[in-house]
Amino acid sequence: MAADRASPKSPLRAAVFASGTGTNADNIMDTCKALKGIDITLIVTNNPDAGVIARAAQHGIPCAVIARAQDLPVRAAKAQQEKEILAALDGARIDWLFLAGFMQLLSADFLRHFYDDARGHNRAVNIHPSLLPDFAGKDSYHRAYDAGGHSHGVTLHYVDDGMDTGPVIAQASYARTADMDFAAFCAAGQQLEYRLYADFLRTLSREHTGTAEEKKWAQA
Repeated sequence: MAADRASPKSPLRAAVFASGTGTNADNIMDTCKALKGIDITLIVTNNPDAGVIARAAQHGIPCAVIARAQDLPVRAAKAQQEKEILAALDGARIDWLFLAGFMQLLSADFLRHFYDDARGHNRAVNIHPSLLPDFAGKDSYHRAYDAGGHSHGVTLHYVDDGMDTGPVIAQASYARTADMDFAAFCAAGQQLEYRLYADFLRTLSREHTGTAEEKKWAQA
């Protein structure tokens, strides 16, 4: 992938990766519709039953459904899947990856296609439902709720090939009240997820188009 495929006068072309219902993906697509600097031109999912497929159709955005082969060894299946995903991204001339509930790790070999020398990190972003490094990995809301802490939060970070180990972009927290059940606990966090991602997208768009109030997101 080209380091700066889009010219300063054309929007960045981005793909959203999601595996589930796609509420975060929906937020990203809605946010970018109002931005001059970013176009969501592809949705990628590894789950043929993902709700995000219907959401992509509602937005009129193509969706590439690329699951791992079940008849190959794990490493071979992963390599083949990533090759197919890269082909789809290259065909759509993608500059940035926005992960939103994509439930598998991307390899270092895959991510090197999106490494940005000027920024010092991959052009790939993920939202995680915890204050990293706490509760990295799967089922973060469940594990945090069961732990009984008085607060929780979310983290937006750049993607590397580890388990939620990339440089942090932003974090936000919320209080857990005594009467907060699990559904309310998750809902409070999801609202922060949407806000952090939207804030980042608006800033990236301004940064790309050269509009006022630029802020570089390279610092961790």
